[in-house]
Amino acid sequence: PAFSAGRESERRPFPHLGRTSKVPSLDLHNPSRPRPPASMVSVAISPVLDNDGQETVQLAMSVSANPTARDHVARALAEGARPSYARAEAEWFPDEEVTKPFTAEVIITMDGPTGTAYADAAFRIQLSFRDTYPETPPAMRFASIIYHPQVEEGGLLEDDVYDALEWHRKANRSVTNCLSVLHQMLVEPLPSAMPVPRPVRRRIELMQQRRTRTIRAYKPLHPELFDICAGPLPDAWINGALLAAVRSRDEAALDPLLTEEAPGVYSLDFCTPLFRKLLLEETDHFLASGLPSGRPNSMNKYGLIVNEMGLERLMDLVLQQVVCPIAESVYSSVPGARSLDHHHSFTVQYSPDTDRHLDMHHDDSEVTLNACLGRDFEGAGLTFCGVFGSKEYRKFSHKHAHVPGRAVLHLGRHRHGADDITAGSRCNLILWAKSSSLRSLPLSQQQGRPQHAKVPPSELCLSYTHDVDFEDYRPLPEGVVGKRERLRLARERGAGG
Repeated sequence: PAFSAGRESERRPFPHLGRTSKVPSLDLHNPSRPRPPASMVSVAISPVLDNDGQETVQLAMSVSANPTARDHVARALAEGARPSYARAEAEWFPDEEVTKPFTAEVIITMDGPTGTAYADAAFRIQLSFRDTYPETPPAMRFASIIYHPQVEEGGLLEDDVYDALEWHRKANRSVTNCLSVLHQMLVEPLPSAMPVPRPVRRRIELMQQRRTRTIRAYKPLHPELFDICAGPLPDAWINGALLAAVRSRDEAALDPLLTEEAPGVYSLDFCTPLFRKLLLEETDHFLASGLPSGRPNSMNKYGLIVNEMGLERLMDLVLQQVVCPIAESVYSSVPGARSLDHHHSFTVQYSPDTDRHLDMHHDDSEVTLNACLGRDFEGAGLTFCGVFGSKEYRKFSHKHAHVPGRAVLHLGRHRHGADDITAGSRCNLILWAKSSSLRSLPLSQQQGRPQHAKVPPSELCLSYTHDVDFEDYRPLPEGVVGKRERLRLARERGAGG
């Protein structure tokens, strides 16, 4: 069996569509209102010579979905019409990767306006068209990391941005208008019913400036890691058999490459020794540069965010070409696993002198890829428990031993922790894959309601950071303040404030 044709969102993606009264809906029952064609067949005719030297004609046919959208993009980016801030190239999604109910999706790159916090940076804009375009506007999101008061997680835009399109005016129903509004919001936030206070806006802009300046100031040791912007991942970096299986979208070829270590936990040969060497040397080089580097996440203290050093596009390709196809296959019924569209990617470091272990937790992701880059180490495996929302959340499931070059894939909601490292040093590359459409839902609909308090836990699966009842089963580690005490102190501070 093949992978499903078309990535499908578990809910109505981009919730603002259909909610803004200014955007008229298309009356599909009105025969006097012609509907744009769903697809268009293109034919290319070229002369060729056959084996006998005789000239023949070769026909190449292709089917393009939503020709109106494609025509509008071509017009917006045409020489002489293209805005100065827009790049000429348009990256159309293959039909099998278009998120339903959209019929066409494209990436357009836009340069940040000079004299603003967004100068000297390029931003990838994703436009997603329904077959009702141009009666309804495309869904828009930033496919690049950006810090902006009107951009939500995953690059989704607030309703104020769609209001600014004034799509009810026929003259504004164009891709050019979409790009103009997005560019203007980088110059100055658009009018809003709930404007962000200026001090908060300034802090957000400083985060953007720091990110841009760091990336521009860094001189890579291995530029090839940074220069890969499109196209397939090299077989010299990623396991060739794995790449062949996901490119063909053949589950029969993929299944033997995945080992199910425990329910929902898969291990696989992920990357080559060359890729591990390049990435380890590059991250060491960045850390030695003295450029600013934030903590990987709220729990790990050692490592770095690779997106913030300029490797965002490399990790985009890992998400799109490796994680998404596998997740669609093995987690097809899990909310969010079939609509992954952004990521937080980072490295973590463990050694007896730095982070020795990591307390039990679950990730801020829908799906996590955790690849061991190596170095010599002893211990420092992963202990897996259950999935948040199930009664087995705090029940032991599996111990995974890291092997350089191999990765483990699991749901973000899977509770796990890093065991003590006893010698050496271990470095891992971690990609938290996320779904912007799922994350626009209330939290209770994303993860379900906790059930684990009804079942006695396995001691290995207890978390002194997150479990208020930790001390009912185990003594706290030396020097650790438990969650129960932290909550009590927080209540006292609140009462005194």
